[in-house]
Amino acid sequence: MSVSAGEIEKAESRDRSRLPRQYTEEYRLEAVEYYRKAREANPKKSIRECASELGINDKTLNDWVIKYGRTGKVTQARTGEQKELDEARKRIRELESENEFLKKAAAFFARSL
Repeated sequence: MSVSAGEIEKAESRDRSRLPRQYTEEYRLEAVEYYRKAREANPKKSIRECASELGINDKTLNDWVIKYGRTGKVTQARTGEQKELDEARKRIRELESENEFLKKAAAFFARSL
């Protein structure tokens, strides 16, 4: 009994569909954030509806909402961006201070001439 290429392809496809999908941390955080924003806009929106819109299992999304809600990783991701922004603002203040000092020094030396 021989097996056709089409039958092999179907079997391989079926085997792949049984494997759990792998999602990146970034995608998980975005999905949780999407759900939270959807709930803010419409408090009656369910996890099932959001999961369907994202094309993922509702239990998977629910697990992520619980996990990232407890650990605060969604806010930690924002905190990283916030930290970078704070550092940039600090650097701007330092540069403005240095610039002001140089203006005063230039004025002082200009008077000396």
